[in-house]
Amino acid sequence: MDRAPGSRAPEVSAEPADAGPRPAPPPVPTPAGGAPRVLILFSDTGGGHRAAARALTDALKLLDATCVVTVADPLMAQGPMVVRRLASLYGPMIQRSRTAWGAVYHTSNTKPTFAAIRAVFGPGVRKATAELIKEHDPDVVLSVHPLLNHMTFQAIQKSGRPRALMTVITDLVDFHRGWTFSRADLVIAPTELARKVAIRRRVPPDRVKLLGLPVDLRFRPPAPGEKEALRRRFGLDEKRFTVLIIGGAAGAGGLSKQVAALTEEPHQWQVVVVCGRNERLRRRLESLGFATPTLVLGFVDYMPELMRAGDVIVTKAGPGAIAEALATGLPLVITGFLPGQESPNVDFVVESGVGKFSPKDDELVEEIRVLAEGGPTWREMSRKAAELAHPYASSDIARECLLLAARYRASAHASL
Repeated sequence: MDRAPGSRAPEVSAEPADAGPRPAPPPVPTPAGGAPRVLILFSDTGGGHRAAARALTDALKLLDATCVVTVADPLMAQGPMVVRRLASLYGPMIQRSRTAWGAVYHTSNTKPTFAAIRAVFGPGVRKATAELIKEHDPDVVLSVHPLLNHMTFQAIQKSGRPRALMTVITDLVDFHRGWTFSRADLVIAPTELARKVAIRRRVPPDRVKLLGLPVDLRFRPPAPGEKEALRRRFGLDEKRFTVLIIGGAAGAGGLSKQVAALTEEPHQWQVVVVCGRNERLRRRLESLGFATPTLVLGFVDYMPELMRAGDVIVTKAGPGAIAEALATGLPLVITGFLPGQESPNVDFVVESGVGKFSPKDDELVEEIRVLAEGGPTWREMSRKAAELAHPYASSDIARECLLLAARYRASAHASL
């Protein structure tokens, strides 16, 4: 149901008695036609939110080159100082004490605590969001962060015209209650399990759509012969089983121990390790001698190509990395998870048959040895990964967003 536009008192100014009539300003700032306008809200509390925002921006522009897309961070960039400082603690906390983060997550994921969080920090975030809406005048406000949905809806209600609120959940299975706001126009679920959780939390079923988690459209299965060509491009043996190890943009997740376990003795595989922005780790690994062929990289912008060159990916249970691997048809070996939102992802990967959980180094080596044999285990995991994937999720979500934008622009025009 479209929201009724807010009323606004006409401005009155003194005019000479003989002044000619002047046309009254429209009651809403949106023109009848023109390009659709989308405001994507995210926060740099973890790289997955920014990656999702970027993937959706690219997909929107691909579907409609005229679409005006604005990406903003009401917590870390535009939010009040106290909110920015608290949000900035996320990165250091998950690096230094994952147990502490798990406690914070579970405590905040109760109705009373989440209500208290909104009461304390909501006004500042709502003000920042309202200013963004006033400046950019979006038809759709699309949120890819769980702490922004409730305040964004309140800002939309006071913005002076109908606008849609669309939420794209970027956790795979179970997730923070902030994601599920029942008054959002549309909630996008990444998996069937997530869709059921959203409905159980009283989001109307007709407002929940299973479309997948948005990833860069470059993540796709390799074309015939492409895997070997990419390996030649990266200086790898095109016939050798290839293990890709990643730890996110920060290069976290115990990469050094995993690399050592897989390369300190001669093996039939080769290893590509991506250290992200962790330059200290990259330099340390590059100084080592490897008994197994190993390529060490820093931050890269060609991860889709690296995944298509690989046979298996070793990573923690981040939802973005899992979705990217599935879109590529790449089996996973999960070595760790962030307590809270990532712990259900381990069960999802293992029970779906697309990967294994190997938190210990000796278990990791054994799993890679089994997969490197190239038998039915690896082929079956690859097949299931492809079946479970939503490689065009970004395009599907962008299409729904543009449909909402058209509907709300028409509603705004009809209210003139």
